[in-house]
Amino acid sequence: MARRSPLSKLHISKRLHWARNHMSYGDKWMAVLFSNDKKWNLDEPDGNIKHWHDLRKEPRSVFSRQSGGGSVMVWAAFSFNCHDKILINT
Repeated sequence: MARRSPLSKLHISKRLHWARNHMSYGDKWMAVLFSNDKKWNLDEPDGNIKHWHDLRKEPRSVFSRQSGGGSVMVWAAFSFNCHDKILINT
């Protein structure tokens, strides 16, 4: 199974255009903060409906907690002037 959809020629062109426009950004990069977050549900699907399974093997059992398993949210950010920041929220 493919891990991601291939980029179209339009997407590749737009990404290259953005990168070329920002190559000479210079000291402005010092004011940029890059961040991302990810949430994992412990007992239920995370919204990812694709999965790989081997049809030659017996299916695995899935157990869940009666009151639900909760979730974990991870957020991270980095920039030129600060150290890595990681926040874990359960």
